[in-house]
Amino acid sequence: MALNKVLKVQNDSELLSYIINENPLLKSEIDLPVQGESIAPIGKLIVNNERYKNAFINTVNMIGLTIIDRNYWEDPWENFTNGRILNYGDSVRELAVDIADVFDYNEYAENPTHFLQNVVPNVYNYIHRINYQKFYKTTTSDEQIAMAFVNEGGLMGLIEEIISSLYEGYKYDKYIVNKYMLCRRILDGTTTSIEIENYANLTPRQRVAKMKNISNLMTFRSPNYNPAGLRIATMFDRQIAIINTDFEADLTTEVLATSFFRNDAEMKSRMAMIDGYDRHDTPRLLEVLGDQYVAFTDAELSALGNVIGNIIDDEFFQNYTYSLDNASDGSADGIRRTSFYNPESLKNNHWLHYWGIKSTSPFKNCVTLTKTAPAVTSVAVSPSTATVSQGSELQLNAVVTTQGFANKSVIWTVDSAEGETAGHKVTVDINGKVQVPSDYNTSNTITIKATSVYDSTKYNTAVITVASSTLPSITSVTVTSAGNVTSITEDTTLQMSATVERTGNASQSVVWSIDSDAVTDGFTISATGLLTAPASASVEEVTVTATSVFDDTKKGTKKLTVTQA
Repeated sequence: MALNKVLKVQNDSELLSYIINENPLLKSEIDLPVQGESIAPIGKLIVNNERYKNAFINTVNMIGLTIIDRNYWEDPWENFTNGRILNYGDSVRELAVDIADVFDYNEYAENPTHFLQNVVPNVYNYIHRINYQKFYKTTTSDEQIAMAFVNEGGLMGLIEEIISSLYEGYKYDKYIVNKYMLCRRILDGTTTSIEIENYANLTPRQRVAKMKNISNLMTFRSPNYNPAGLRIATMFDRQIAIINTDFEADLTTEVLATSFFRNDAEMKSRMAMIDGYDRHDTPRLLEVLGDQYVAFTDAELSALGNVIGNIIDDEFFQNYTYSLDNASDGSADGIRRTSFYNPESLKNNHWLHYWGIKSTSPFKNCVTLTKTAPAVTSVAVSPSTATVSQGSELQLNAVVTTQGFANKSVIWTVDSAEGETAGHKVTVDINGKVQVPSDYNTSNTITIKATSVYDSTKYNTAVITVASSTLPSITSVTVTSAGNVTSITEDTTLQMSATVERTGNASQSVVWSIDSDAVTDGFTISATGLLTAPASASVEEVTVTATSVFDDTKKGTKKLTVTQA
Protein backbone atom coordinates (compact mmCIF):
# COMPACT_ATOMS: atom_id res chain seq x y z
CA MET A 1 0.00 0.00 0.00
CA ALA A 2 1.17 3.53 -0.81
CA LEU A 3 0.87 4.82 2.75
CA ASN A 4 3.95 3.04 4.00
CA LYS A 5 6.10 4.80 1.40
CA VAL A 6 5.02 8.24 2.55
CA LEU A 7 4.92 7.91 6.31
CA LYS A 8 7.54 5.17 6.40
CA VAL A 9 5.28 2.95 8.47
CA GLN A 10 5.07 -0.78 7.97
CA ASN A 11 1.84 -1.62 9.77
CA ASP A 12 -1.24 -0.23 11.51
CA SER A 13 0.58 -0.03 14.85
CA GLU A 14 3.19 2.34 13.45
CA LEU A 15 0.52 4.34 11.65
CA LEU A 16 -1.51 4.74 14.85
CA SER A 17 1.65 5.89 16.66
CA TYR A 18 2.13 8.54 13.97
CA ILE A 19 -1.49 9.76 14.30
CA ILE A 20 -1.29 9.95 18.11
CA ASN A 21 1.98 11.92 17.96
CA GLU A 22 0.49 14.39 15.45
CA ASN A 23 -2.40 15.37 17.74
CA PRO A 24 -1.66 17.16 21.04
CA LEU A 25 -4.75 15.77 22.79
CA LEU A 26 -4.11 12.18 21.79
CA LYS A 27 -0.40 12.51 22.48
CA SER A 28 -0.96 13.77 26.02
CA GLU A 29 -3.68 11.30 27.05
CA ILE A 30 -3.18 8.04 25.13
CA ASP A 31 -0.23 5.68 25.31
CA LEU A 32 1.44 4.62 22.10
CA PRO A 33 0.74 1.08 20.90
CA VAL A 34 3.32 -1.60 21.60
CA GLN A 35 4.75 -3.34 18.59
CA GLY A 36 3.43 -6.87 18.22
CA GLU A 37 0.36 -6.23 20.37
CA SER A 38 -3.18 -5.60 19.17
CA ILE A 39 -4.24 -1.98 18.69
CA ALA A 40 -7.88 -2.93 19.36
CA PRO A 41 -7.88 -1.68 23.01
CA ILE A 42 -6.62 1.75 21.93
CA GLY A 43 -9.17 1.77 19.14
CA LYS A 44 -11.97 1.01 21.58
CA LEU A 45 -10.79 3.86 23.80
CA ILE A 46 -10.81 6.29 20.85
CA VAL A 47 -14.20 5.22 19.45
CA ASN A 48 -15.96 5.35 22.82
CA ASN A 49 -14.70 8.85 23.70
CA GLU A 50 -16.11 11.72 21.61
CA ARG A 51 -13.10 13.96 22.29
CA TYR A 52 -10.66 11.27 21.21
CA LYS A 53 -12.73 10.25 18.20
CA ASN A 54 -13.01 13.84 16.92
CA ALA A 55 -9.30 14.39 17.46
CA PHE A 56 -8.56 11.17 15.58
CA ILE A 57 -10.75 12.11 12.60
CA ASN A 58 -9.33 15.65 12.47
CA THR A 59 -5.80 14.29 12.43
CA VAL A 60 -6.70 11.88 9.62
CA ASN A 61 -8.06 14.84 7.65
CA MET A 62 -4.89 16.81 8.31
CA ILE A 63 -2.47 14.13 7.12
CA GLY A 64 -4.64 13.03 4.25
CA LEU A 65 -3.44 15.56 1.70
CA THR A 66 0.19 14.59 2.23
CA ILE A 67 -0.67 10.94 1.79
CA ILE A 68 -2.78 11.31 -1.30
CA ASP A 69 -0.85 14.03 -3.10
CA ARG A 70 2.38 12.07 -2.96
CA ASN A 71 1.33 8.52 -3.46
CA TYR A 72 -1.74 7.95 -5.55
CA TRP A 73 -2.54 9.13 -9.04
CA GLU A 74 -0.29 12.01 -10.06
CA ASP A 75 -1.76 14.83 -12.12
CA PRO A 76 0.79 15.18 -14.98
CA TRP A 77 -0.03 18.91 -15.25
CA GLU A 78 0.30 19.64 -11.54
CA ASN A 79 3.49 21.72 -11.82
CA PHE A 80 2.16 24.33 -14.22
CA THR A 81 -1.62 24.38 -13.61
CA ASN A 82 -1.59 24.94 -9.85
CA GLY A 83 -2.14 28.67 -9.51
CA ARG A 84 -1.51 31.01 -6.68
CA ILE A 85 -3.67 31.50 -3.59
CA LEU A 86 -6.36 34.20 -3.85
CA ASN A 87 -6.63 35.59 -0.32
CA TYR A 88 -9.41 38.12 -0.91
CA GLY A 89 -11.78 39.36 -3.60
CA ASP A 90 -13.40 37.27 -6.31
CA SER A 91 -11.29 38.19 -9.32
CA VAL A 92 -7.76 38.56 -10.66
CA ARG A 93 -6.78 41.23 -13.17
CA GLU A 94 -4.15 39.96 -15.59
CA LEU A 95 -2.04 42.74 -17.11
CA ALA A 96 0.13 42.65 -20.22
CA VAL A 97 2.28 45.41 -21.70
CA ASP A 98 3.23 45.55 -25.38
CA ILE A 99 6.41 47.23 -26.61
CA ALA A 100 6.42 51.03 -26.93
CA ASP A 101 5.23 52.84 -30.07
CA VAL A 102 7.87 54.10 -32.51
CA PHE A 103 7.98 57.56 -34.12
CA ASP A 104 9.84 58.93 -37.13
CA TYR A 105 12.33 61.62 -36.13
CA ASN A 106 12.03 63.65 -39.33
CA GLU A 107 8.25 63.81 -39.06
CA TYR A 108 8.39 65.47 -35.66
CA ALA A 109 11.73 67.31 -35.81
CA GLU A 110 10.04 70.63 -36.59
CA ASN A 111 7.15 70.14 -34.18
CA PRO A 112 8.02 72.21 -31.09
CA THR A 113 5.19 70.86 -28.94
CA HIS A 114 5.24 67.13 -29.69
CA PHE A 115 7.47 66.45 -26.69
CA LEU A 116 4.68 67.75 -24.45
CA GLN A 117 2.20 65.17 -25.64
CA ASN A 118 1.59 62.11 -23.49
CA VAL A 119 1.96 58.66 -25.00
CA VAL A 120 -0.07 56.07 -23.13
CA PRO A 121 1.72 52.69 -23.00
CA ASN A 122 -0.01 49.72 -24.60
CA VAL A 123 -1.31 48.07 -21.45
CA TYR A 124 -3.88 45.32 -21.81
CA ASN A 125 -5.89 43.66 -19.08
CA TYR A 126 -8.20 40.70 -18.64
CA ILE A 127 -10.24 39.88 -15.54
CA HIS A 128 -10.46 36.27 -14.37
CA ARG A 129 -13.31 35.68 -11.89
CA ILE A 130 -14.10 32.86 -9.49
CA ASN A 131 -16.00 30.33 -11.58
CA TYR A 132 -15.32 27.01 -9.86
CA GLN A 133 -16.88 26.20 -6.48
CA LYS A 134 -17.04 22.48 -5.72
CA PHE A 135 -17.19 20.16 -2.77
CA TYR A 136 -16.63 16.45 -2.34
CA LYS A 137 -18.27 14.29 0.31
CA THR A 138 -17.93 10.80 1.76
CA THR A 139 -19.32 9.06 4.83
CA THR A 140 -17.88 6.65 7.41
CA SER A 141 -19.60 4.98 10.34
CA ASP A 142 -18.54 4.33 13.93
CA GLU A 143 -18.53 0.65 13.02
CA GLN A 144 -15.99 1.26 10.26
CA ILE A 145 -13.74 3.16 12.64
CA ALA A 146 -14.05 0.43 15.28
CA MET A 147 -13.33 -2.32 12.76
CA ALA A 148 -10.25 -0.46 11.56
CA PHE A 149 -8.58 -1.22 14.89
CA VAL A 150 -9.49 -4.91 14.80
CA ASN A 151 -8.45 -6.10 11.33
CA GLU A 152 -4.84 -6.04 10.18
CA GLY A 153 -4.39 -3.24 7.66
CA GLY A 154 -7.76 -1.82 8.63
CA LEU A 155 -6.41 1.53 9.83
CA MET A 156 -4.64 2.16 6.55
CA GLY A 157 -7.80 1.14 4.75
CA LEU A 158 -9.86 3.57 6.83
CA ILE A 159 -7.67 6.52 5.90
CA GLU A 160 -7.93 5.52 2.28
CA GLU A 161 -11.72 5.29 2.67
CA ILE A 162 -11.98 8.76 4.19
CA ILE A 163 -9.38 10.60 2.16
CA SER A 164 -8.82 8.82 -1.12
CA SER A 165 -12.20 9.36 -2.73
CA LEU A 166 -12.18 13.05 -1.77
CA TYR A 167 -8.71 13.95 -2.98
CA GLU A 168 -8.63 11.64 -5.92
CA GLY A 169 -11.86 13.19 -7.18
CA TYR A 170 -10.52 16.70 -6.61
CA LYS A 171 -7.23 16.00 -8.42
CA TYR A 172 -8.83 14.14 -11.31
CA ASP A 173 -11.36 16.91 -11.89
CA LYS A 174 -8.59 19.53 -11.94
CA TYR A 175 -6.86 17.64 -14.73
CA ILE A 176 -9.89 16.99 -16.94
CA VAL A 177 -11.08 20.61 -16.59
CA ASN A 178 -7.65 21.98 -17.53
CA LYS A 179 -7.53 19.60 -20.47
CA TYR A 180 -11.03 20.67 -21.51
CA MET A 181 -10.07 24.36 -21.41
CA LEU A 182 -6.98 23.75 -23.53
CA CYS A 183 -8.92 21.76 -26.15
CA ARG A 184 -11.62 24.44 -26.30
CA ARG A 185 -8.94 27.07 -26.90
CA ILE A 186 -7.51 24.92 -29.70
CA LEU A 187 -10.91 24.48 -31.35
CA ASP A 188 -11.77 28.17 -30.95
CA GLY A 189 -8.61 29.05 -32.85
CA THR A 190 -7.18 31.12 -30.00
CA THR A 191 -3.91 29.23 -29.98
CA THR A 192 -1.42 29.41 -32.81
CA SER A 193 -1.68 26.23 -34.86
CA ILE A 194 1.42 25.05 -36.73
CA GLU A 195 1.46 22.04 -39.02
CA ILE A 196 4.29 19.54 -38.82
CA GLU A 197 4.23 18.73 -42.50
CA ASN A 198 4.37 15.14 -43.70
CA TYR A 199 4.31 14.01 -40.06
CA ALA A 200 3.61 10.34 -40.80
CA ASN A 201 6.72 10.02 -42.95
CA LEU A 202 9.13 11.82 -40.64
CA THR A 203 11.54 9.98 -38.38
CA PRO A 204 11.20 10.58 -34.64
CA ARG A 205 14.35 12.72 -34.73
CA GLN A 206 12.91 14.86 -37.53
CA ARG A 207 9.66 15.33 -35.62
CA VAL A 208 11.53 16.49 -32.56
CA ALA A 209 13.65 18.82 -34.70
CA LYS A 210 10.47 20.48 -36.00
CA MET A 211 9.26 20.93 -32.44
CA LYS A 212 12.61 22.35 -31.37
CA ASN A 213 12.53 24.90 -34.19
CA ILE A 214 9.16 26.20 -33.01
CA SER A 215 10.45 26.34 -29.46
CA ASN A 216 13.40 28.42 -30.67
CA LEU A 217 11.12 30.84 -32.52
CA MET A 218 9.04 31.41 -29.40
CA THR A 219 12.06 32.90 -27.63
CA PHE A 220 11.93 35.89 -29.99
CA ARG A 221 9.42 38.71 -29.64
CA SER A 222 6.53 38.06 -31.98
CA PRO A 223 2.77 38.77 -32.18
CA ASN A 224 2.19 35.37 -33.78
CA TYR A 225 1.85 33.12 -30.75
CA ASN A 226 -0.93 34.68 -28.64
CA PRO A 227 -4.49 35.74 -29.57
CA ALA A 228 -3.97 39.33 -28.40
CA GLY A 229 -1.19 39.81 -30.96
CA LEU A 230 1.23 41.08 -28.30
CA ARG A 231 4.89 41.12 -29.23
CA ILE A 232 6.12 38.91 -26.43
CA ALA A 233 8.63 36.08 -26.07
CA THR A 234 8.64 32.90 -24.02
CA MET A 235 12.14 31.87 -23.04
CA PHE A 236 13.13 28.22 -22.81
CA ASP A 237 12.89 28.06 -19.03
CA ARG A 238 9.27 29.31 -19.25
CA GLN A 239 8.15 26.84 -21.91
CA ILE A 240 6.13 23.73 -21.15
CA ALA A 241 5.73 20.98 -23.74
CA ILE A 242 2.45 19.05 -23.58
CA ILE A 243 2.57 16.03 -25.86
CA ASN A 244 0.40 13.03 -26.59
CA THR A 245 1.52 9.61 -25.46
CA ASP A 246 2.65 8.52 -28.93
CA PHE A 247 4.92 11.52 -29.38
CA GLU A 248 6.21 11.13 -25.82
CA ALA A 249 7.40 7.62 -26.64
CA ASP A 250 9.56 9.10 -29.40
CA LEU A 251 10.75 12.04 -27.36
CA THR A 252 11.85 10.20 -24.26
CA THR A 253 14.09 7.82 -26.17
CA GLU A 254 17.51 8.74 -24.83
CA VAL A 255 19.00 9.78 -28.14
CA LEU A 256 16.04 12.06 -28.82
CA ALA A 257 15.57 13.60 -25.40
CA THR A 258 18.69 15.69 -25.74
CA SER A 259 17.41 17.00 -29.07
CA PHE A 260 14.89 19.12 -27.19
CA PHE A 261 15.97 19.16 -23.55
CA ARG A 262 19.45 19.74 -22.18
CA ASN A 263 19.17 16.93 -19.67
CA ASP A 264 16.78 14.41 -18.20
CA ALA A 265 15.88 16.58 -15.21
CA GLU A 266 14.92 19.48 -17.43
CA MET A 267 12.86 17.16 -19.60
CA LYS A 268 10.85 15.93 -16.62
CA SER A 269 10.17 19.43 -15.30
CA ARG A 270 9.21 20.97 -18.65
CA MET A 271 7.32 18.14 -20.32
CA ALA A 272 3.85 16.79 -19.56
CA MET A 273 1.82 14.08 -21.21
CA ILE A 274 -1.81 14.18 -22.26
CA ASP A 275 -3.85 11.03 -22.68
CA GLY A 276 -5.19 12.10 -26.06
CA TYR A 277 -6.69 15.41 -27.11
CA ASP A 278 -9.72 13.54 -28.46
CA ARG A 279 -10.43 11.59 -25.28
CA HIS A 280 -12.64 13.24 -22.67
CA ASP A 281 -14.63 11.97 -19.69
CA THR A 282 -17.89 13.53 -20.86
CA PRO A 283 -20.15 12.33 -18.01
CA ARG A 284 -17.71 13.60 -15.38
CA LEU A 285 -17.14 16.94 -17.16
CA LEU A 286 -20.88 17.48 -17.36
CA GLU A 287 -21.17 16.68 -13.66
CA VAL A 288 -18.32 19.04 -12.74
CA LEU A 289 -18.98 21.97 -15.09
CA GLY A 290 -22.76 21.79 -15.49
CA ASP A 291 -24.05 24.56 -17.76
CA GLN A 292 -20.49 25.72 -18.45
CA TYR A 293 -19.75 22.50 -20.32
CA VAL A 294 -20.10 22.52 -24.11
CA ALA A 295 -19.97 18.99 -25.45
CA PHE A 296 -17.49 18.16 -28.18
CA THR A 297 -18.99 17.20 -31.51
CA ASP A 298 -17.78 14.14 -33.43
CA ALA A 299 -16.16 16.47 -35.97
CA GLU A 300 -14.33 18.35 -33.21
CA LEU A 301 -13.05 15.16 -31.62
CA SER A 302 -11.90 13.92 -35.01
CA ALA A 303 -10.01 17.17 -35.58
CA LEU A 304 -8.46 17.04 -32.09
CA GLY A 305 -7.16 13.59 -32.94
CA ASN A 306 -4.69 15.30 -35.29
CA VAL A 307 -3.11 17.36 -32.49
CA ILE A 308 0.39 16.22 -31.57
CA GLY A 309 1.07 18.56 -28.68
CA ASN A 310 1.40 22.11 -27.39
CA ILE A 311 4.20 24.41 -26.34
CA ILE A 312 2.83 26.85 -23.78
CA ASP A 313 4.04 29.62 -21.52
CA ASP A 314 4.11 28.33 -17.94
CA GLU A 315 1.56 31.04 -17.04
CA PHE A 316 -0.87 30.09 -19.81
CA PHE A 317 -3.17 28.49 -17.25
CA GLN A 318 -4.59 31.19 -14.98
CA ASN A 319 -5.80 29.01 -12.11
CA TYR A 320 -6.21 30.50 -8.66
CA THR A 321 -7.35 28.85 -5.43
CA TYR A 322 -9.53 30.95 -3.19
CA SER A 323 -8.21 30.75 0.35
CA LEU A 324 -11.06 29.30 2.38
CA ASP A 325 -10.86 29.56 6.14
CA ASN A 326 -8.88 26.41 6.85
CA ALA A 327 -6.66 27.50 9.70
CA SER A 328 -8.18 24.82 11.89
CA ASP A 329 -6.56 22.01 9.94
CA GLY A 330 -3.23 23.73 9.39
CA SER A 331 -3.52 23.66 5.61
CA ALA A 332 -2.09 26.35 3.36
CA ASP A 333 -3.42 24.99 0.08
CA GLY A 334 -6.71 26.93 0.05
CA ILE A 335 -8.74 23.73 0.39
CA ARG A 336 -11.09 23.26 3.30
CA ARG A 337 -11.59 19.85 4.89
CA THR A 338 -14.34 19.34 7.46
CA SER A 339 -16.07 16.47 9.24
CA PHE A 340 -19.42 16.23 10.98
CA TYR A 341 -20.74 13.47 13.22
CA ASN A 342 -24.44 12.68 12.82
CA PRO A 343 -25.63 11.28 16.20
CA GLU A 344 -28.84 10.03 14.64
CA SER A 345 -27.25 7.90 11.93
CA LEU A 346 -24.05 7.28 13.94
CA LYS A 347 -22.03 8.22 10.87
CA ASN A 348 -19.32 10.74 10.08
CA ASN A 349 -19.63 12.93 7.00
CA HIS A 350 -16.36 14.19 5.50
CA TRP A 351 -16.15 17.15 3.09
CA LEU A 352 -13.50 18.70 0.90
CA HIS A 353 -14.32 22.19 -0.43
CA TYR A 354 -12.46 23.89 -3.25
CA TRP A 355 -13.20 27.36 -4.63
CA GLY A 356 -11.14 28.94 -7.34
CA ILE A 357 -10.62 30.35 -10.80
CA LYS A 358 -10.20 28.06 -13.78
CA SER A 359 -9.11 30.08 -16.78
CA THR A 360 -6.47 30.56 -19.47
CA SER A 361 -4.57 33.68 -20.45
CA PRO A 362 -5.37 35.59 -23.65
CA PHE A 363 -1.88 37.13 -23.49
CA LYS A 364 0.49 34.22 -22.91
CA ASN A 365 2.00 32.27 -25.80
CA CYS A 366 0.54 28.92 -26.78
CA VAL A 367 1.37 26.93 -29.92
CA THR A 368 -0.57 23.88 -31.09
CA LEU A 369 1.34 21.30 -33.11
CA THR A 370 -0.88 19.48 -35.59
CA LYS A 371 -0.74 17.06 -38.50
CA THR A 372 -3.20 19.12 -40.58
CA ALA A 373 -2.64 22.40 -42.40
CA PRO A 374 -4.33 25.40 -40.74
CA ALA A 375 -5.44 28.32 -42.89
CA VAL A 376 -7.53 31.48 -42.76
CA THR A 377 -9.98 31.75 -45.64
CA SER A 378 -11.59 35.13 -44.88
CA VAL A 379 -12.02 37.98 -42.41
CA ALA A 380 -15.32 39.86 -42.12
CA VAL A 381 -15.87 43.02 -40.07
CA SER A 382 -19.25 44.09 -38.79
CA PRO A 383 -20.63 46.62 -39.13
CA SER A 384 -18.73 47.25 -42.34
CA THR A 385 -20.06 50.81 -42.47
CA ALA A 386 -21.34 52.97 -39.65
CA THR A 387 -22.01 56.56 -38.65
CA VAL A 388 -21.00 57.83 -35.23
CA SER A 389 -20.91 61.21 -33.55
CA GLN A 390 -17.80 63.10 -32.57
CA GLY A 391 -16.47 61.95 -29.18
CA SER A 392 -18.31 58.63 -29.25
CA GLU A 393 -17.38 54.94 -29.38
CA LEU A 394 -18.21 52.12 -31.76
CA GLN A 395 -17.78 48.40 -31.13
CA LEU A 396 -16.59 46.44 -34.17
CA ASN A 397 -16.55 42.66 -34.42
CA ALA A 398 -14.47 40.37 -36.63
CA VAL A 399 -15.53 36.94 -37.85
CA VAL A 400 -12.58 34.88 -39.06
CA THR A 401 -13.33 31.80 -41.14
CA THR A 402 -10.64 29.13 -40.82
CA GLN A 403 -9.78 25.56 -41.49
CA GLY A 404 -7.81 23.37 -39.16
CA PHE A 405 -7.03 25.20 -35.93
CA ALA A 406 -5.85 28.47 -37.41
CA ASN A 407 -5.84 31.34 -34.96
CA LYS A 408 -9.11 33.26 -35.30
CA SER A 409 -7.77 36.36 -33.59
CA VAL A 410 -7.22 39.65 -35.37
CA ILE A 411 -5.09 42.73 -34.83
CA TRP A 412 -7.13 45.92 -34.94
CA THR A 413 -5.48 49.03 -36.41
CA VAL A 414 -6.51 52.49 -37.58
CA ASP A 415 -5.92 52.29 -41.32
CA SER A 416 -6.78 55.92 -42.11
CA ALA A 417 -8.14 58.86 -40.14
CA GLU A 418 -7.36 62.07 -41.99
CA GLY A 419 -9.71 64.14 -39.84
CA GLU A 420 -7.51 63.82 -36.76
CA THR A 421 -6.01 66.87 -35.07
CA ALA A 422 -2.67 67.02 -33.29
CA GLY A 423 -2.81 65.14 -30.01
CA HIS A 424 -6.33 63.81 -30.61
CA LYS A 425 -6.04 60.46 -32.33
CA VAL A 426 -8.61 57.89 -33.32
CA THR A 427 -7.92 54.71 -31.32
CA VAL A 428 -9.05 51.10 -31.52
CA ASP A 429 -8.34 48.61 -28.72
CA ILE A 430 -7.56 44.90 -28.93
CA ASN A 431 -11.28 44.07 -28.76
CA GLY A 432 -12.26 46.29 -31.70
CA LYS A 433 -13.70 49.23 -29.74
CA VAL A 434 -13.15 52.48 -31.66
CA GLN A 435 -12.87 55.85 -29.89
CA VAL A 436 -13.45 58.95 -32.02
CA PRO A 437 -12.06 62.31 -30.76
CA SER A 438 -14.61 65.04 -30.02
CA ASP A 439 -12.93 67.40 -32.52
CA TYR A 440 -12.64 64.96 -35.44
CA ASN A 441 -13.25 66.63 -38.82
CA THR A 442 -16.64 65.36 -40.01
CA SER A 443 -15.69 65.75 -43.66
CA ASN A 444 -13.29 62.78 -43.36
CA THR A 445 -14.16 59.14 -42.84
CA ILE A 446 -12.26 56.65 -40.67
CA THR A 447 -11.08 53.25 -41.86
CA ILE A 448 -10.47 50.54 -39.26
CA LYS A 449 -8.63 47.38 -40.30
CA ALA A 450 -8.85 43.87 -38.82
CA THR A 451 -5.89 41.72 -39.87
CA SER A 452 -5.64 38.01 -39.19
CA VAL A 453 -2.99 37.19 -36.59
CA TYR A 454 -2.32 33.92 -38.36
CA ASP A 455 -2.23 35.21 -41.97
CA SER A 456 -1.55 38.91 -42.43
CA THR A 457 -2.66 38.73 -46.07
CA LYS A 458 -6.23 38.16 -44.85
CA TYR A 459 -7.96 41.28 -43.58
CA ASN A 460 -11.03 43.45 -43.95
CA THR A 461 -12.06 46.97 -43.04
CA ALA A 462 -14.90 49.06 -41.67
CA VAL A 463 -15.55 52.60 -42.91
CA ILE A 464 -16.90 55.01 -40.30
CA THR A 465 -18.58 58.31 -41.09
CA VAL A 466 -18.33 60.92 -38.35
CA ALA A 467 -21.28 63.21 -37.67
CA SER A 468 -21.39 66.38 -35.65
CA SER A 469 -21.79 65.82 -31.95
CA THR A 470 -24.48 68.56 -31.76
CA LEU A 471 -27.58 66.95 -30.34
CA PRO A 472 -30.21 66.60 -33.09
CA SER A 473 -33.55 68.36 -32.55
CA ILE A 474 -36.47 69.96 -34.39
CA THR A 475 -37.04 73.65 -33.69
CA SER A 476 -40.02 74.39 -35.94
CA VAL A 477 -42.27 73.17 -38.76
CA THR A 478 -43.84 75.65 -41.19
CA VAL A 479 -46.55 74.72 -43.75
CA THR A 480 -47.03 76.64 -47.00
CA SER A 481 -49.08 76.11 -50.15
CA ALA A 482 -48.04 76.33 -53.80
CA GLY A 483 -48.11 80.00 -54.78
CA ASN A 484 -48.90 80.83 -51.15
CA VAL A 485 -52.60 80.66 -51.97
CA THR A 486 -55.05 80.74 -49.08
CA SER A 487 -57.88 78.71 -50.64
CA ILE A 488 -58.63 75.54 -52.55
CA THR A 489 -61.39 75.12 -55.14
CA GLU A 490 -63.70 72.11 -55.28
CA ASP A 491 -62.54 69.25 -57.49
CA THR A 492 -58.91 70.52 -57.63
CA THR A 493 -55.55 69.68 -56.05
CA LEU A 494 -53.05 71.84 -54.22
CA GLN A 495 -49.45 70.97 -53.41
CA MET A 496 -48.52 71.69 -49.81
CA SER A 497 -44.92 72.04 -48.53
CA ALA A 498 -43.27 71.84 -45.09
CA THR A 499 -40.14 73.66 -43.98
CA VAL A 500 -38.47 71.91 -41.04
CA GLU A 501 -35.88 73.78 -38.99
CA ARG A 502 -33.47 71.49 -37.11
CA THR A 503 -30.15 71.19 -35.25
CA GLY A 504 -27.72 68.37 -35.84
CA ASN A 505 -28.74 65.65 -38.25
CA ALA A 506 -32.35 65.21 -37.14
CA SER A 507 -34.68 63.89 -39.84
CA GLN A 508 -36.65 66.59 -41.74
CA SER A 509 -39.40 64.23 -42.84
CA VAL A 510 -43.03 64.97 -41.93
CA VAL A 511 -46.35 63.17 -41.85
CA TRP A 512 -49.27 64.98 -43.54
CA SER A 513 -52.83 65.05 -42.20
CA ILE A 514 -56.06 67.08 -42.42
CA ASP A 515 -58.77 67.80 -39.88
CA SER A 516 -61.44 65.17 -39.28
CA ASP A 517 -64.34 67.24 -40.73
CA ALA A 518 -62.46 67.62 -44.00
CA VAL A 519 -61.75 63.87 -44.07
CA THR A 520 -65.46 63.20 -43.59
CA ASP A 521 -66.28 65.64 -46.39
CA GLY A 522 -64.01 63.73 -48.82
CA PHE A 523 -60.77 65.74 -48.69
CA THR A 524 -57.53 63.70 -48.92
CA ILE A 525 -53.82 64.43 -48.68
CA SER A 526 -50.99 62.21 -49.92
CA ALA A 527 -47.71 61.28 -48.21
CA THR A 528 -46.01 63.94 -50.34
CA GLY A 529 -48.44 66.69 -49.30
CA LEU A 530 -50.76 66.79 -52.34
CA LEU A 531 -54.18 68.01 -51.10
CA THR A 532 -57.24 66.90 -53.13
CA ALA A 533 -60.69 68.54 -52.76
CA PRO A 534 -63.93 66.65 -53.50
CA ALA A 535 -66.24 67.69 -56.41
CA SER A 536 -68.80 68.98 -53.96
CA ALA A 537 -67.68 70.16 -50.53
CA SER A 538 -69.82 71.12 -47.57
CA VAL A 539 -67.09 72.41 -45.24
CA GLU A 540 -65.99 75.99 -45.64
CA GLU A 541 -62.45 75.48 -44.35
CA VAL A 542 -59.80 72.73 -44.25
CA THR A 543 -56.79 72.58 -41.88
CA VAL A 544 -53.61 70.96 -43.18
CA THR A 545 -51.02 69.71 -40.61
CA ALA A 546 -47.39 68.58 -41.07
CA THR A 547 -45.98 66.62 -38.07
CA SER A 548 -42.22 66.01 -37.61
CA VAL A 549 -41.22 62.34 -37.86
CA PHE A 550 -38.26 62.95 -35.55
CA ASP A 551 -40.28 64.83 -32.88
CA ASP A 552 -44.06 64.47 -33.08
CA THR A 553 -44.53 67.38 -30.68
CA LYS A 554 -43.34 69.71 -33.42
CA LYS A 555 -46.08 70.54 -35.96
CA GLY A 556 -47.03 73.15 -38.51
CA THR A 557 -50.55 73.97 -39.80
CA LYS A 558 -52.21 76.03 -42.52
CA LYS A 559 -55.92 76.81 -42.94
CA LEU A 560 -57.40 77.02 -46.43
CA THR A 561 -60.77 78.40 -47.43
CA VAL A 562 -62.88 76.12 -49.66
CA THR A 563 -64.40 77.82 -52.73
CA GLN A 564 -67.04 76.47 -55.13
CA ALA A 565 -66.08 75.44 -58.62
